[in-house]
Amino acid sequence: MKKKPGSQPLRCAIYARTATVKKSEEINSITQQVERCKRVAKEKEWIVNDDYTFTDSGQSGLKVNSGLKDLMRIAAVNPKPFDVLLCTSIDRIARDTDLVIRIHKGLKAFGVEIHFTEHGDIPA
Repeated sequence: MKKKPGSQPLRCAIYARTATVKKSEEINSITQQVERCKRVAKEKEWIVNDDYTFTDSGQSGLKVNSGLKDLMRIAAVNPKPFDVLLCTSIDRIARDTDLVIRIHKGLKAFGVEIHFTEHGDIPA
């Protein structure tokens, strides 16, 4: 999603998940995922509000966990508080393809696109 000339910067939420509890310095820890997303958002000139950073540490990717539930609930608010969800990769959202599709459709219905720091984006 690109910003149109003269328009407001896009507002970005971040979601990070790990299946195991990891120390902040470990590869793919919540801290590292969030920092990677913030770097990409800065490069794209997106606005990140820390109030819209959602995490699930030590949680399976086979269900909708509490951080993702909170994100979906807040995305439904009108006016929406963010335009884009940024995540490091699709498997951080969920490890079940059907679940990823349902989450994508739900966010799309609220006008929120999903972007990833790795492996591209889910087409609109």
